[in-house]
Parts: sequence; C-alpha cells; structure tokens
Amino acid sequence: MAAPTESDLAPARDAVGTLLDSLGLSAELYAVEPREGRWAVIVECATESGWQRAELQAGPELFAAIRGDADARAALLAEWRTQLAACKKD
Repeated sequence: MAAPTESDLAPARDAVGTLLDSLGLSAELYAVEPREGRWAVIVECATESGWQRAELQAGPELFAAIRGDADARAALLAEWRTQLAACKKD
C-alpha cells in the first residue's frame, strides 16, 4: 500500500465509521491516523466498567471492504470484534 495521504483521510474515516456501525457498539469515539503505511484506528468505547481504548490497524483492506470485498470486510470485522469484545453493544 502506498503511504496514506491527506486526501485519503476522509474516505478512510468514513469507511471506519461504517465498519464500526456494523459492530453495533452502543457508544464509541474514534480517530483515524496514517501510520507507517497503514491506518491506525483509535477507538474508545463504553464498557460495563467505564471506557476502553484500543488501537486497531487497517491497510488496503479497509477500502476493499467498503468497495464491496466481502472477504476483506469479514476479516476486518472479525479482527475488530475480537479487540472490542468488552465494548457495550446496542
């Protein structure tokens, strides 16, 4: 993957928002930052005992997932679901 550019940031943020919505978290804040040729996705979410912060990673599969690649979407969601398991769901 070519290094993420500033023009990639808005579509990446939108893609992350769409994927996080798919997880059904009840409350979350997130940021997307280019880091070492990939995307760092920082998520803070409500848990039973307060808030959790997790840093997730995504590369070209992020845009592939939004363009309709079902395998890329499923892989990202599975990875993120595991890392965000303690987050409250709707």
